[in-house]
Amino acid sequence: MKKFTVVLLIALAAMTMVFAQGAEEAKPAAGLEKFKLQLNWTIAADHAPYYVAIKNGWYEEAGLDVEVIIGQGSGYSAQMVDAGKCDVAICDAPVAFQFRNDGASVKLIGVVFDKHQNSMYYYLDTGMQSPADVAGKTVAVPPTDGHKVMWPAFAAMIGVDPQSVEFVNIDSTAKVSALASRNADVVFELLSGYPNFKAAMDTSKIGNFLWADYGFECYAHSYIASDETIAKKSAQLEKFMNVTARAWEWTITHPEEAIDILAEYQPINKAALVESLLIEQSFILTERFKQNGICTLDPAGVQATYNLVNQYQTALNFPVEDIYAMVITEKYTNFDVK
Repeated sequence: MKKFTVVLLIALAAMTMVFAQGAEEAKPAAGLEKFKLQLNWTIAADHAPYYVAIKNGWYEEAGLDVEVIIGQGSGYSAQMVDAGKCDVAICDAPVAFQFRNDGASVKLIGVVFDKHQNSMYYYLDTGMQSPADVAGKTVAVPPTDGHKVMWPAFAAMIGVDPQSVEFVNIDSTAKVSALASRNADVVFELLSGYPNFKAAMDTSKIGNFLWADYGFECYAHSYIASDETIAKKSAQLEKFMNVTARAWEWTITHPEEAIDILAEYQPINKAALVESLLIEQSFILTERFKQNGICTLDPAGVQATYNLVNQYQTALNFPVEDIYAMVITEKYTNFDVK
């Protein structure tokens, strides 16, 4: 595998210990298999399903003792999977493609968002009328954030030199403060992050461009595992993904209750996260999920993502069949939202 960000890799073991729900790593309960889930980011609304499954004992019923590890970006998630530090991680799909191309052992085994949430928040007084107007602006984004990894592809789509923006590196929790303090003209963030901006600043002064509205159509947050884990722990992966799909269905149909459960495990702003979860529903309640089941990969969706990355981001050196494995065996399609 080619070299990735060495500084991050040095701290992998320590970070796992620090972020594992704020506690030292514990041995699995009797009769249960230890299973580590690496999140893509700090706690957000779309992390509620894992705590719903934990609270209701669904992972335990499947024989799994699931440990949730706080994330630091999609690039970090891919590194954790490749280094064998977790069983499954959440990673933006195009980022996983890029890492696989660079030699990392990562494959998609499921998908969170069927439509992409990537967007850019900007100050209206910058005069931006389209995403292409980001050229010459300062953009705040964490160094391992999926937006930054995928920026060259989106830049090519909108006809902008990816080097035409000045990136301001920020901490994973500093997106809102970076824009509120005017540390940058633009911040790359998911559309569901809007409630956090609204709580911290006057949103009448900012606008937003959703990348998907400008041709960035591909799989978004996805579940990834290494080739070795897929080969050696296929039964555990199937159990985990089936339970997770079930938890997602419950979360979609019980958004307020799901956020209440998340609040039992993590310090959150419940009102903001309920609003975020409702925004996220439009990226989940798709015809493809209704037909195939929540979290279930569709080969056509994988191919579309492959084509986007191959055309706009980097020439891929592997066939599309190498980037995914069908793991989910149970179909959840209840979209009767409140």
